[in-house]
Amino acid sequence: MFRGNITRSGSAPIGGSKLSLAWSYCTGAPISSSPVVHAGIVYIGSLDDTLTALDIHMGKIVWQVQGSANFYSTPVIQDGVVYAATLDGLYAIDAKTGFVHWHIPIEANGGRFWSSPVVAQGLVVIGIAASFSEKPAVAGRILAFDAKTGKVRWRTYTLAKKAAKGGVWSSPAIDKTRGTVYVATGDPDDGVQALSLRDGHLLWHWRSVTRDVSDTDVGAGPLLYTDRQNKRHVVVGGKNGVIYNLDAANGKVLWQMHIGDAIFSSPAFSNGVLYTVGTFLNRRAISIALDAQTGSIHWKHPIPTMIYASPVISGQTLYQPTGNGFGPGGGGIEVINAKDGQVLQNMDIHSTSNSSPALLSSWLFIGAQNGNLYAFTRSSP
Repeated sequence: MFRGNITRSGSAPIGGSKLSLAWSYCTGAPISSSPVVHAGIVYIGSLDDTLTALDIHMGKIVWQVQGSANFYSTPVIQDGVVYAATLDGLYAIDAKTGFVHWHIPIEANGGRFWSSPVVAQGLVVIGIAASFSEKPAVAGRILAFDAKTGKVRWRTYTLAKKAAKGGVWSSPAIDKTRGTVYVATGDPDDGVQALSLRDGHLLWHWRSVTRDVSDTDVGAGPLLYTDRQNKRHVVVGGKNGVIYNLDAANGKVLWQMHIGDAIFSSPAFSNGVLYTVGTFLNRRAISIALDAQTGSIHWKHPIPTMIYASPVISGQTLYQPTGNGFGPGGGGIEVINAKDGQVLQNMDIHSTSNSSPALLSSWLFIGAQNGNLYAFTRSSP
């Protein structure tokens, strides 16, 4: 699933750090979602309305489903079923054959599924926001579908009285032990809400601003992690350029740090360290490793492009896609030593990317704006 697990940690299996291109597959349209991998098959959605399943070793098509609209968000696989959202509907698809078990159109007029779904306790949880222009404005909400039937089990609106806006652009994180869903919200709410997984009722609500005066959405997905004292934290970045570490029990801010003019991607976490990316108005970015407990900086690494894609951490290696994935130009994957921020390898894919990589111990998969899904082997240097 997106970010590898229901806590959205961005932590992947340990493997070799050196990347070598094995194969590529052209979908025919830009890719904004991230690939997901299961049982020897990689699944990728693209903006030609297709979801494609490919053999990981050769890139050979296993099956392909034509959706009702663009696949912007990343699928999730659970119990042999692929749950994938187009902008206007949610699909449950057999992971082996591509047979569509059910398809539920989006319930909000003008609403969109940008959010990547997550599955827990028999529920498929996903957020709704408006189109990019927010015309028409749509009431942001979180929906929980029955994983077997597609029936809506609960819905929670982010704003009082089902008011328009407050869109959920990002992907929910879930604490299955405590039965809690964490979602980030957009204008004018600009914060994080914690909901009951069982019925969707609000547990707590935190806002990054007291009054919304600019476009300060919290559009990046929240990360949930547990520290060495067994305390749970929620970490999220906003379009105000600040990363926040919150107490997962009540939403209290434990620390915060301004790292750029905006944060568009989700952080990664491993072994007490947070890896995040801030971007600047001059269309450059910075990759930063922070002590998760205190927010102190371990290292900084400048990147000469915009960054929308989220990093993935594997052992002592950080993989950071580069490039403004909403426009033309170059990009690739920076392979970074997670201990000191030094670049080990810069893999040029000749295209920008919004897609966060999916990693196995010996493979890395990533999508690009040029429509290609790239498969790299991972080996020792």
